[in-house]
Amino acid sequence: MMKDLKQRFLKFVKSKKINVFTLFLLLSFTILILNKLSRTITNTIPFSVQPINLPETYVILNDSSPKLHITLKTYGFKFLKYYLKTPKLRLDYDNHDDINDSTLVWDKSSSFSAINAQFDKDLELISIAPDSIKFYYDVNDSKDVPVVLQNKITFSPGFDVLKGYTVTPDTVHIVGPEKQVSKIKHIKTEPLELQNVHLNIDTALNLELPEGSEEIRFSHKKVKLKAKVEKFTEGAFNIPVSVINVPKNITLKYYPKSVTVLYYTNLSNFKSVQAKDFKVECDYQKQIENQSYLVPEIVKMPEHIKSAKIKQQNIEFIISE
Repeated sequence: MMKDLKQRFLKFVKSKKINVFTLFLLLSFTILILNKLSRTITNTIPFSVQPINLPETYVILNDSSPKLHITLKTYGFKFLKYYLKTPKLRLDYDNHDDINDSTLVWDKSSSFSAINAQFDKDLELISIAPDSIKFYYDVNDSKDVPVVLQNKITFSPGFDVLKGYTVTPDTVHIVGPEKQVSKIKHIKTEPLELQNVHLNIDTALNLELPEGSEEIRFSHKKVKLKAKVEKFTEGAFNIPVSVINVPKNITLKYYPKSVTVLYYTNLSNFKSVQAKDFKVECDYQKQIENQSYLVPEIVKMPEHIKSAKIKQQNIEFIISE
C-alpha cells in the first residue's frame, strides 16, 4: 500500500501537472502584489537627514545622527525606492537663526514646505515626527601637516638617487574639530618596501589616516612618490686643510696639511666635480682640552654630489712658541 502511494507521488512530481501548478501559483502571487502596489496607501518611512548651508567653520559630530519619520500617502509602488535604500532629506540652515553655542535646532513649523518640496508631486506629505531635532557641532580648525614617507628601499649595486624622493603633495590640508586637528602633527604614508631598485620610482601611496579621524576632512588621501634612479660612482681628491679660530697668541703646527675626501655622485656629474669645489677646515675652538688633535670637517662641497667624507679623521697639532 505505502509502496503504491510513493510511486503515485513520484509520478505526479515528474509529470507536467506540477509545472502548471507552480505557474498558476506565481501568477496569482504577482497579481496580488501588483494589485496592492497600485492602491493608494499611507506609510511612515524613516529618513536620515543632512544639514546643508552651514557656516564653513562648523562640523556636525558623528554622535549626532537623528532621523525624521515622514508619513506619506501615495501609490504603493512609489514606496519601493524607500525600502531599497535608506532615504535622505536636506535640512537648510541658510538663515542660521537656530544656531547656538553647541547645537543646531531644526523645527518643522518653519521647514514643512521645504521638506515637502523634496518629494514628487504625486506624494502627499501627511506628517513629520519629531517636531524638532538637534545636531551637535564643533568648531572647525584647519592646518597643513607634512607628509612623512615610510620606506625601506635598497638599490642594486652602483645605483642610487641623487636628489632624494619627491612626494606630491608633501603636505595635506586637514579640516575638522579643533581638539582632534591639534593632535595631528604629520601624516605617514603606507610603508613602501623595495629591493634591488635600478629603475626610476613612480608610484602612488595611500596615507595612513589617524585613528578616530572620521570627522576630519583631508585634502588628499593618496600621494605620488617619484625618484630618479641613476648609476653612481665614487671619486677622491686631496684637499688642503685650514685651521680657523686660532688665538693670536698661539702658533700652531699641524699635520697632515691635506686630507683625502671621498665623494659619491652619479655618472652624469662625475666629470664636472673638481677639487676646488671642496673646502676642509678644523675649528680650534672645538678642540677638547688635553686633546692633541683636531677634527677636520667638510664646510663646502658641490650641490650635485650625493655625499662626501674625509678619510683621515684626526689632524695632529702642536703649539710652538
